Amino acid sequence: MNKFIKSDPMLCIGCRTCMIACVVNHTGKNVFNMDPDSYDFTPRVQIQITKDMTKPVQCRQCPKPKCMEACPFNAISMGEDSVILDQDICKGCGKCAKACPFDGITMARIYHGDTKGRPFRQLAFKCDLCHGTESGIPACIEACPTEVFTLFDPAEAAAKAKAALAAKQAAASKA
Repeated sequence: MNKFIKSDPMLCIGCRTCMIACVVNHTGKNVFNMDPDSYDFTPRVQIQITKDMTKPVQCRQCPKPKCMEACPFNAISMGEDSVILDQDICKGCGKCAKACPFDGITMARIYHGDTKGRPFRQLAFKCDLCHGTESGIPACIEACPTEVFTLFDPAEAAAKAKAALAAKQAAASKA
């Protein structure tokens, strides 16, 4: 089972620090010192704001991803512990975004970088758990001022639950 980032909407203040941290992590650029028209702002986490709630939305790293089934170009695959989207293969059709039950995939126009000789290129973006970061911790988790995010490991949670059950059974058998 894949790790994924859980978020608590009750803690989210909509500051979008997570989005900025995501872009900085993936581009390596200090977006505060750049002309906004000189790069593409493509965070892999989005903030949805309604009148009742502000909540972060990102890929849930599904064990049987609907997005992967929907992609006609095989740009989405299962990685070691997450769902991988290969943007070199992505054609920007948007079928993956429509198939995602969590709205965890964003379609964006890219005007800088490899546009394949066109004025812009449409691409899918989704959380990749910030693979390749020095700390190994997703940027949104480290950046969030209200600690909205946690990295959830289902295998670790299952092991803890199994240990707790074993301890409970051992205590019951002694009684």
